[in-house]
Amino acid sequence: MFSLSCSISISKAVVVGSHFLVWISSAIVAGITAYFLNDFPHDTHLVFEMVISALVLGFWLPSFVVPFLDAYKFFYAPLNFIFSYLWLTAFIFAAQDYNISECEYTAPFGGKCAYKLTGESFMFIGLFFTIVAFLTEVMSWKLAATAATPAAQKEARQSVESTGV
Repeated sequence: MFSLSCSISISKAVVVGSHFLVWISSAIVAGITAYFLNDFPHDTHLVFEMVISALVLGFWLPSFVVPFLDAYKFFYAPLNFIFSYLWLTAFIFAAQDYNISECEYTAPFGGKCAYKLTGESFMFIGLFFTIVAFLTEVMSWKLAATAATPAAQKEARQSVESTGV
């Protein structure tokens, strides 16, 4: 039983660390994207990137504490799954915008390529660590479910034996 509690504790720490890195990446993407939206003509890709990073900034704040609560039942797994696809979409938009042609001539026209590529890099980091958090939570959920199953079966056998059925 020690290895089960130890591995669940480690997985919770990995999830919190991943969420922290996603949150930091989101803050950087939000800052760069807000700068582009404020100072340059833009397209809808930048708006999408800004919305995703702003949602992550709000939704991921409780994720630093919630996994360590006893009542936590892997609530962030669906959000991690959904946001992994949203980060993937944002990353693909950025890659299409900044890597297919000359970076200086793509939207936002006039923005520094270093900022554009930095934003793209942090979108990838957000994508990667969202996937890491999702996979860790799924493995932890499966581990907790597997550990709970023998105990439930043992209780069921004891109740059947005590009733004499």
